[in-house]
Amino acid sequence: MIFRHRFFLILLVLPVFSVCAQQAAEDADWNPGYIVTSEEDTLYGPVSVNYASDLVQVNEENSVKTFGPNQIELVYYKENSGTEERYIYTFPFHPYSDFKPQKFFEVLFSGKFLCLLGREMLISETVPVYDNFTYRNYFITRTREVIDFYLMFPGEKVKSFTGNKKELLSLLSDKKEGMKKFISENKLNTTKKEDLLLIIREYNRLKAS
Repeated sequence: MIFRHRFFLILLVLPVFSVCAQQAAEDADWNPGYIVTSEEDTLYGPVSVNYASDLVQVNEENSVKTFGPNQIELVYYKENSGTEERYIYTFPFHPYSDFKPQKFFEVLFSGKFLCLLGREMLISETVPVYDNFTYRNYFITRTREVIDFYLMFPGEKVKSFTGNKKELLSLLSDKKEGMKKFISENKLNTTKKEDLLLIIREYNRLKAS
């Protein structure tokens, strides 16, 4: 799928501003990259994406600038911890309303008939831990990263996906039998990113044949 420049009538525009406070920079997860704005300006520097608030920041020459989805065409960055590259675009989405605001999505797989998108979130949860010394349970709060998956069909129609196999086959109903066979024969787990990439690739192959 080829992503072209898209121009929107911006009704609500978040102001671009520089953040001088050191705390904002310290809290963000920064990775080297660049952003392309809706005005086709390219800003280079460490990039941070916050899916929970749908904001992206770029530190250009020690000036941190913040943008909302309506102001961005593309976000690119390379993971500090490895060689993985991330490409993030904006697409209209709302799970219930006909009014679908722009949201940030990472493009995990781009196909002509179906794309796999993702949004990473940090969640906090309280879990019980057993203490072998006191023989008691106590609770700790931990933070972990989760990824929510989405399927995008032609026309930028984005649908959320919980990871349920029956739900996936329903969304891919036009190739249901072929996909069901493929998932079963290859023992694929529809909750795993690596397996979903294979599934989406196979769906695009079946649609093209």
